[in-house]
Amino acid sequence: MSVMKAPVRDLLSIEEAQELVLERVVRLPDETVPVEAAVGRVLTEPATAAIDLPTFDSSAMDGFALRTEDTPGTLPVRFRIAAGSPAKRTLEPGEAMGIATGAVVPDGADAVIPLEYVVEHDNTIEVPEAVSRGASIRAIGGDLRRRRTNLRATQGE
Repeated sequence: MSVMKAPVRDLLSIEEAQELVLERVVRLPDETVPVEAAVGRVLTEPATAAIDLPTFDSSAMDGFALRTEDTPGTLPVRFRIAAGSPAKRTLEPGEAMGIATGAVVPDGADAVIPLEYVVEHDNTIEVPEAVSRGASIRAIGGDLRRRRTNLRATQGE
């Protein structure tokens, strides 16, 4: 029984194989699609936001909007703000407002203290420690800034 040997060919390097593949690639035309249809696609131009997100300073926690200079201390709770809603008035010195996650931080407030960090009784809260300015506030434009490039186009040809 005789056996024939197949001719041995040199294997391509990774770079050579990649070059052969890329020589045959045809770039697809750009197309505009809704965000929901963009999964698995690449950007061909930078994406900029039309609006700031969030569009207002919002509470990141359920808690109390307050002024940091009033902490620590005992503060009367003058109003409660629902999610997505603005306060009916400015927060005055020496008071707090109950605030839901996502609610508009009232003018005059510079922080939100979470519910679990205070003792609440008879429409007052006891804030045991000083609160840092900006605490638990999602600043306007903190996620996306209007007219700024938020996603860059994919490099390549």
